[in-house]
Amino acid sequence: MEEKNSVNPIEEVDEIEADSSIKGKVNHAISSETMHAIIANRNTSILNYTVSSYDPVNIAKALEELDSEDLLFFFKSVHSDESAEVFAYLEQETKEKVVAAFSSKELVDLVDGMSTDDLVDFVDELPANLVSKVLKATSPADRARVSAYLNFKDDTAGTLMTPEYLQVKYSDTVADALKKIRETGKDMETIWEVFVVDNTRTLVGTITLDVLLENDEDEVLENIMKNDFVSVTLNTDQEVVLKAFRKYDVSVIPVTSSSMRMLGIITFDDAMDVSEEETTEDVQISSAVLPSDEPYLKMHVFKLVRSYAVWLVILLILNTFTSMAMSYLSAPLAVIPILTAFLPTIMGTNGNASDQTATITVRELALGNISTKNYFKVAFRELRASMLTALMLAVFAFGWMLVEMYSGMVALTNTDNSILKDFYGGDVNLFYLSIAALVSFTFLVTITFAKMLGVSLPVLAKKIHLDPAVMSQPIISTILDIFSIVIYFVFANLIMRGLGF
Repeated sequence: MEEKNSVNPIEEVDEIEADSSIKGKVNHAISSETMHAIIANRNTSILNYTVSSYDPVNIAKALEELDSEDLLFFFKSVHSDESAEVFAYLEQETKEKVVAAFSSKELVDLVDGMSTDDLVDFVDELPANLVSKVLKATSPADRARVSAYLNFKDDTAGTLMTPEYLQVKYSDTVADALKKIRETGKDMETIWEVFVVDNTRTLVGTITLDVLLENDEDEVLENIMKNDFVSVTLNTDQEVVLKAFRKYDVSVIPVTSSSMRMLGIITFDDAMDVSEEETTEDVQISSAVLPSDEPYLKMHVFKLVRSYAVWLVILLILNTFTSMAMSYLSAPLAVIPILTAFLPTIMGTNGNASDQTATITVRELALGNISTKNYFKVAFRELRASMLTALMLAVFAFGWMLVEMYSGMVALTNTDNSILKDFYGGDVNLFYLSIAALVSFTFLVTITFAKMLGVSLPVLAKKIHLDPAVMSQPIISTILDIFSIVIYFVFANLIMRGLGF
């Protein structure tokens, strides 16, 4: 087992047992070695004290490297309310190891302490042979909820929500609401925001805990509730839910039926989990990697190879067109070899230009700041920006190419010297000016095209219901390489014709 730190596990156990002054949760992590030593000691009082002293996230991390026997003892010995919380933070593979080791009867206390949304997420990722074992351990009510949640459309508000929320009637008083919080609050996802419904369970308002505490106990909730709130329905796409959290800066969003009947809530932490998943997926796709929700170190090497190879094969095929463009239009390179030196610069700069715009476009689409409906407004704005950017780059490139050639950073070949002598009469200034102008005009056209491509392809992907990140930088770069080569050689051919080739 890999050593995490230099702390002696037995000494750390002694410190935990001796330090009875610990209040709340310890912030630093506990090592796997220490957890193994505590479990090996078979002292359940020390084990429970340790679990209560550390954050459940740190306990879960320490359990990841333990074997099935240690995990079995841990979950059989730790109080169910705390063990359930730790279980929720384990990796899916470790959870499956625990489920496989437990009987359905032994699982009862464990799953009973889990919140509905955590239980649904857990069951949804279990292999079929373990699902029935877990469902047998749940109460009929939880089993019905889990089954209902699993039938919701993927990536919608229904799959994110939890039914564990505080609900009061609009005719209740502040005293009634506070009493309900005291009685049931510990089992709820949040007690900060309370949802107010009428006699038909229709959501009519919300009220926060601080407002309840600030008002008289006999005040009717209808008079102090907030009736301006944001809500979503079961089939609302999870991306729309994330946008709502960002736009309205709320910590919880109610989920209702189409007739505004209260069904559940989505909390900020669940939304952030989805946001992290979507961001990871976008980064993977935009880097030409097949997305996967498995942690890198847990992924089988062949799955990792597949995630790389599929896109590389696609890009290899696309790059065939780059080779074709160069083969059909390579005459100028043979006649004026110095042109070859500037081709990588042109292709690389165009790729960077498109990457800037594509990155901004994909992000703005994700945030909901732009959409397919206002494409022409966005495209016109980007066209003006791209033309100005291209003009600046063209002017700079003209000067910089001259610096490169006059300074000797780019050297002339014997063929170049022959061209200089035979067609330019030995006028090196005219020769350098024509080459710099060629590169400059190429930048003027290709950078404008690059940025328009960077804004158009992600919007097109969104229009045809694909992830905009599919239009990744490697794909756009490949298209741009072909376009850049064609434009560069077209201008080069014009110079050659002017020289009488």
